[in-house]
Amino acid sequence: MTHNALLTRTDKALPARQLAQSLVQVAVARGAPEHKLLRGTGIFSEDLLTAKPLSCNQLQRLCSNATQHYKGFDLAFRFGQHLVSAFVSDALPYFTHARDFGECLRALPSFQTRLYPFVSAFRYDEGDTQLLVLQDAMGSGKQFRFMAEAYCAALVALARHCTGKRLALHFSFPFARPRQIQEYEEGLGFRLSFNQPFFTIKVARQALATPCLQANRTFKQFALRRFLEQREYRLTLLDAVRYHLRGCSNSTLPDIAGELGLSPASLKRKLADHDTTFSLLHDDIRRQQAIYYLQVQKLNNEQSALKMAFTDITNFRRAVKRWTGLTPSQLREV
Repeated sequence: MTHNALLTRTDKALPARQLAQSLVQVAVARGAPEHKLLRGTGIFSEDLLTAKPLSCNQLQRLCSNATQHYKGFDLAFRFGQHLVSAFVSDALPYFTHARDFGECLRALPSFQTRLYPFVSAFRYDEGDTQLLVLQDAMGSGKQFRFMAEAYCAALVALARHCTGKRLALHFSFPFARPRQIQEYEEGLGFRLSFNQPFFTIKVARQALATPCLQANRTFKQFALRRFLEQREYRLTLLDAVRYHLRGCSNSTLPDIAGELGLSPASLKRKLADHDTTFSLLHDDIRRQQAIYYLQVQKLNNEQSALKMAFTDITNFRRAVKRWTGLTPSQLREV
């Protein structure tokens, strides 16, 4: 995997007609002036009617303007719902003709860099359920809450479009229960948890097995082949670094830079452009793993340390305390 295949914040590769137009239409419908939405983005009104490529930086600025001028608290949910129909002639045919909702979820990473590159999901299989941990794939920082909520709403809309049902998805958020809980319930349903360690979506096996209404293997394969021929980027830069860190937790920045075909200085600079560092990404992954094994699966220290490639239990305890602020025992009791 080389850096040529990796999407960064400055690469102009996102279709204005789908992403930018969807957000502008939703915001304008609630009274936001279009000229204020586009101010400082480098996006012009005429761009919204074309396939002109935009960068993630431009979309992030547009999201910032939209949240500032939108009159209401449901912008992220309406934007996410709108995204599904926005790609009706692009990626949506694949999902429409998939076998079941589980196949839709497994395919999402292949479409991410064009459909919605701001959020990625790492999947944990838990027997009867599947846990998707949402990750900041484009250095959105404070905007990640908005991006993640839109992703969740888009997933609900995609499930309904493909299966004809509102599937039982459980959403967890790393912040307190908001005052505007009605918007969350209308956008995502009633299976909501707050004050959790990270953004997650839990999907029951029964929901994964729900068949799509228009399942057709031939049409699905044709849609995938057509889409992949047009796709420019396979992964975002941040997700590529995460991929290598998950494969070998002891990898250093020079190790991964070499894997990506970059110099260490170039990788360090590119990560800084995404408002992050190698150490922050590494610690975030290890924190996620520690919480999952200790708090979610309730594994003991020895089992968790083994899964996280620790050979010394004392070092494992110290590392967990540094990553989470809690001891392994305290994490299991949360």
